[in-house]
Amino acid sequence: MVEKLLKSKKRKYDIYFFEYIYNSRFGPYFINLGEYLPKEHIDMYSEGITPQLCILNEKWVSLPIKISYDVLYCNMDLLEKYDKTIPETWDELIETSKYIMDKEKDNDTDLISFNGLYDYTETGTVSLYEYIYSNRDSVNSPFPSFVNETVINALEKLKYMKEKIASDEQFQQGTLYTLGKLNDGKALFIKYWNVIPNPVYKMSILPGIKKGISGSTIGGQSIGIGNDIGDKKINASVKILEYITSKEFRKNITLETLEYSTIPSLYDDDDICEVVDCKFMKSIQFVPRKFPPEYPYDVYSKEFRSSIYEYLYGDKPIIEALNEFDNLNKFYSISFSDSIGKAFGFILGIIALILIVSLALPFIPNLRKYYKVLYLDFWIYSIFGTFLMFGLCFVGYGPVTVIKCHLKVFFLSIGLSFNLMPIICMFNKSIHKKDILWQTIKKQSYFVIMGVLLINNILYMFILKEPFTIDKIFVKNGKNYNRCKSRSGLNRFCFYLLMILETLIILITQWLAFIKRNNIYLKKESRFLIISLYTVLLSLIMIFILETVNINDYNIEFILFEVFYILFSISNHFIFFIIRPLWLRYKKIDEELEYLKAFRSNTFSYINENTNQIMNSKSPIYSKFSLYTNSQSLMNNRSIVLSNPNALVKSQVINPS
Repeated sequence: MVEKLLKSKKRKYDIYFFEYIYNSRFGPYFINLGEYLPKEHIDMYSEGITPQLCILNEKWVSLPIKISYDVLYCNMDLLEKYDKTIPETWDELIETSKYIMDKEKDNDTDLISFNGLYDYTETGTVSLYEYIYSNRDSVNSPFPSFVNETVINALEKLKYMKEKIASDEQFQQGTLYTLGKLNDGKALFIKYWNVIPNPVYKMSILPGIKKGISGSTIGGQSIGIGNDIGDKKINASVKILEYITSKEFRKNITLETLEYSTIPSLYDDDDICEVVDCKFMKSIQFVPRKFPPEYPYDVYSKEFRSSIYEYLYGDKPIIEALNEFDNLNKFYSISFSDSIGKAFGFILGIIALILIVSLALPFIPNLRKYYKVLYLDFWIYSIFGTFLMFGLCFVGYGPVTVIKCHLKVFFLSIGLSFNLMPIICMFNKSIHKKDILWQTIKKQSYFVIMGVLLINNILYMFILKEPFTIDKIFVKNGKNYNRCKSRSGLNRFCFYLLMILETLIILITQWLAFIKRNNIYLKKESRFLIISLYTVLLSLIMIFILETVNINDYNIEFILFEVFYILFSISNHFIFFIIRPLWLRYKKIDEELEYLKAFRSNTFSYINENTNQIMNSKSPIYSKFSLYTNSQSLMNNRSIVLSNPNALVKSQVINPS
């Protein structure tokens, strides 16, 4: 509810009170209090636990208002009766409980030793977090990582404690049960928040793995100010916040309610120490619940306690339970050192080698004529596009980054345009219409290509204005991974427009190839091209589908993306640039004459000796490649005799005058 209000453009509230555990979630929507409050005001809170609760990305986004903490309530009547002291370690608590419960088993059947409070609510997370913290190596040691000997030993001792002095049912009892025991005095030890209990109990810090070490999870609320409410409202809100978090105000609150204050210097104040046990307050070793900010806290908390409970209340091995939870903190990706990464790396290496070696094919004398279907510079554009698209196959390796997200769009859109636009221009020149627009397009091939690339770049620049973000995919009982995610509607809209543009380029190329599939001169090119374009279009559709659905398995997702990236990027080059010329050479088809006939205009005259029919045609493609193959120059008015015995072609220079 709070997050929905904060995300709303029309802020309904200026000041927000919230549980501190959501500081990382709500903090981005709050002002940096360090820029508005006096330095001495911030300095009051800079010691102790408060910075861990209220600082996000080195900014003071909130200040604490109310703090709760867990303590151990000890039944002094029973401890004094059996001459026992308040336990300082978990071993002492176990031994004292076993001794007194054995003595009292016939006197009071309602008496319990220790409630535990390891239930299936957030309270269970609180209990687990502080218990693990109380098993750290020293007072100054941080919260231990979950998969290590410290945590393993701690949880083994917790299970031993449950089995020796309590039961599954007793440990799983919740808040109402605990409050009942605090009220009726029917417990030897009770763990709960700081409240006013039955007089038989004395408040103490929670035990630890050894004397001097303890742990108490913090609860409570913080206050923050919205960052999008205007300067006037911000300044007014800052004055209110400054007042209710001032030292004098917090002192009065502590004197009246005895609640804990997060201004450490107050516990050196004589007035406070007259009504509060300042020594006890200073001895509490607080630990905040801090989970990864990108993970929804409530979900993460549930997974945390559920994983541990599978060991505590079940039969799952402790290492397996901890590893299962530890996976929540990790995000996996494929690298070249993985088996899958090595396999595809080998495949990509072979493909890259074939692509590079294939560039020599047009220079082989017996194959050279099969590449005259395009201008030399058009081939360069198309091959450049192939290599750009082939770059898609490498962006999936390693951790997902914003740069890689943008590179995927760049390689896909710009690469496909470079690859197919020259072919569109080639087919366009073979279609002879008297329409002025069509003729203009035929003559301005380079401007058409540049125009499409310009549209691509404009859309791409709009995408860069609203960059992609990294979406965290959390997989239950699996491995988490990251994906690219559109941050805004503009990014998504421009991305969809790019996909539509690239699809149109494929469809237009396919349409031109289709209408020329039976053309006597270009049918072979058309049919090869149709096959490659079907593969490219299908691959593009599958890539788009993969981008919009979650498979929840990063290995399978990587494999599918790589397969379709490979098909998308190399199909046209392999079929049209490599297989087509080799097949035509194998069939011994003379394409040189057919290319010449396919592109007719006024520059050439074809004279059929049988019918004396004159056909006007223009062949810039042939004339350009005739220079590359050392044909006789048109400018020298030389005749070109082709291998076709049924036709004689003469080149003539047309006098512009």
